Amino acid sequence: MAIIRCPTPEDAESAVTAMQSGKRDGLFVFFGSIDPGTGESWCKDCATADPVLRKACRQFRPDLGLHECPVGDRAEWKGITDHPYRLHPLFRLVRIPTLILIEGGCERGRLVEADCAKPELLQAFLTKQASGAAKNCDGAHPAMGGSDPSREASRPSGRSH
Repeated sequence: MAIIRCPTPEDAESAVTAMQSGKRDGLFVFFGSIDPGTGESWCKDCATADPVLRKACRQFRPDLGLHECPVGDRAEWKGITDHPYRLHPLFRLVRIPTLILIEGGCERGRLVEADCAKPELLQAFLTKQASGAAKNCDGAHPAMGGSDPSREASRPSGRSH
């Protein structure tokens, strides 16, 4: 599994645009940036999910590149409603970590927050998608295949990573 670092929203946009134009597949993971003082993500859910998510991606979808997309430090993400990843027509992030699967240039599904740290959910998500689950894509902006961001926004969690 190749790891592709997308340090800026522009880099992530370029990667997804290339996938869409080439009808290619890949994974995108969005997470809180690493705090230089601690060497860990400021986002505790991200730090917990990282090793589990990477292991599952390597094990169940080694054929796909994993695009790492940091959202920035806490001050750049928390409560910032106009963050580029929140406004992007495909990514539309509400919480982190978020794992998005792109197949044939279209989003096929996503896992969000604590679900990214659950091995059984990651396995089901990655193997279901790999086996050719129902696909839908309506052109310029891929249709959602997994969690609907509008439902995520209304999901009571008591926090907004």
